Amino acid sequence: MKSNISLVAALTNVSLFLGVLSFFPNPAAAQDQQADLIVQNAAITTLDPAQPIAQALAVKDGKIVAVGTDESVLKWKSARTKVVDAKKLRLIPGLNDSHAHYLRGGISFNYELRWDGLTSLKEGLAMIRKQATRTPAGQWVRVVGGFTPWQFKEKRLPTPEELTAASPNRPVYVQYFYSAVVMNRKGVETLGIDRNTTFPPGTSIEKDANGDPTGNFFATPSPNLFYKLLATLPKPSEEEAESGETQLFHTLARYGLTSVIDAGGGGFSFPGDYTTPVAMVEHRKLPLRVSFYLFTQNPGKELDEYENWIKNNRVGQNLDEFREHGFELEGAGEWVLWKAGDFENFRSPRPTQDGDMEEKLEPLVALFVKNRWPFRIHATYDESIARILNVIEKVNAKTPLNGLRWSFEHAETVKEGNIDRIKALGGGVAVQDRMFFLGDDFLARYGAQDAEHAPPLHLLLAKGVPVGMGTDATRSSFNPWLGLYFMVTGKVASGAQFLSAENRLSREEALRLYTAGSAWFSQEETEKGLIKVGEFADFALLSKDYMTVPEEQIKTIESVLTVVGGKPVYSARGYKNLIPEKVPDPLPAWSPVTLFPSFHTIH
Repeated sequence: MKSNISLVAALTNVSLFLGVLSFFPNPAAAQDQQADLIVQNAAITTLDPAQPIAQALAVKDGKIVAVGTDESVLKWKSARTKVVDAKKLRLIPGLNDSHAHYLRGGISFNYELRWDGLTSLKEGLAMIRKQATRTPAGQWVRVVGGFTPWQFKEKRLPTPEELTAASPNRPVYVQYFYSAVVMNRKGVETLGIDRNTTFPPGTSIEKDANGDPTGNFFATPSPNLFYKLLATLPKPSEEEAESGETQLFHTLARYGLTSVIDAGGGGFSFPGDYTTPVAMVEHRKLPLRVSFYLFTQNPGKELDEYENWIKNNRVGQNLDEFREHGFELEGAGEWVLWKAGDFENFRSPRPTQDGDMEEKLEPLVALFVKNRWPFRIHATYDESIARILNVIEKVNAKTPLNGLRWSFEHAETVKEGNIDRIKALGGGVAVQDRMFFLGDDFLARYGAQDAEHAPPLHLLLAKGVPVGMGTDATRSSFNPWLGLYFMVTGKVASGAQFLSAENRLSREEALRLYTAGSAWFSQEETEKGLIKVGEFADFALLSKDYMTVPEEQIKTIESVLTVVGGKPVYSARGYKNLIPEKVPDPLPAWSPVTLFPSFHTIH
């Protein structure tokens, strides 16, 4: 009996002791409940099926720690917590461009005049006229992508004569995607192009009655000439290149992007041409998360290049010591073999790859599979995809892919049979908004019936193929809202109806492709893309409610607050005080970026 009484007494004493401890809260436990940042009073689209909508979220150490009502999330508030009132604005997961060329594009960004969103060619020519008076001798006025003639009232490209009239004393270079280049007379003279100049196969030039080049250059269908022309133009200094990257990446943040997947690019070689962005990462100057793939540069030497890269680099290597997945090497692509490439110039007939393409591609795919290097392959047409799939299936039979990430890039005309083959091999498809810009060219060549499922968004999702959305910028526009508009409405830049009703997506489905969908392509699908506890605190507060605004206004949406890893990287309107540091002025001082907007939005 005595022992039982002693046991009861002991338990009572323990209970009293625990009660005293509970009266004095555990400092460590209390610290765990202190958020760094809380956003409240928001209309949150989480994309998390378990909790689709919310009012508030809390952030600690760069990750989301609470999602729910204002009342529940504010329990994470402490004296040091920054609380942001969203004023009932729409909050979404940060957008993630699944395929673009921003690292290359940023280098020359400050040298370029942007016609993105412009509705009048007349206004574009006025911009050239004004910029020409500011551009110093030895430099060019450049419009290198970001627009389509179909967005203009005039529905055409400028003529060489118009460019000469706008800028008689400074050379002008205007490029429409990878379809055409127009130069003024000064530009043709500066490059020394005359009737005797030879050009790469697959390109053509317009000549006048005397046999002299007029200034019109065409991809028929190869854009290799454009790469060569651009390579001859003056290069920015290291300081100007860093300034260009800074301006471009802060512009991306302005539109709600928090991550990008970079596909390398022609004339942009690893590691030499990556020194500027790598230095910026080391000094914490890149505001977004970047995953990048390596684009082969030398036709006929692709296998040697990739063997060397694989020997000296590790997939998954993060060069950003301050941010998880901050600047990470992901694998090979999008251009892994020059003979495998087709071209998206719908003003020309579909190209046919060389007969020995498969023979050249097989050892490359085998190399990637053997070394567990994810790979991405450019392919516009279903016919190209079929031949590339033959190679991947052949390699897989000998050395199984076994879950290795791989994908097709673009795939506008992929058909159901090849979609099934992609699915069976565990591949994905990264689509872009290229048809928003090129759709009218496609309609003129292939007709409305083929356009209805180019790309087949609904079928890809129904088959369970991973799909991510992107831009293919900067030859395309960097503005992600054009892609969201295209997926929701099916309309292209001219206003023409392109996608069929059954191939269009709901606003939530489209948003998912631009967030969680894109994360699959950098193997981060469990870490970002949702507003969910445990995922990165990457999100954007929008200027307009994407979920409810009239469809035409989707194109005009921007972010008023973009957050990466819990840190604001862009702010506007009433949130400007969240980022006290001003983005440095563009260099050089005559840069078009100092005078003209990077995107021309009609609100």
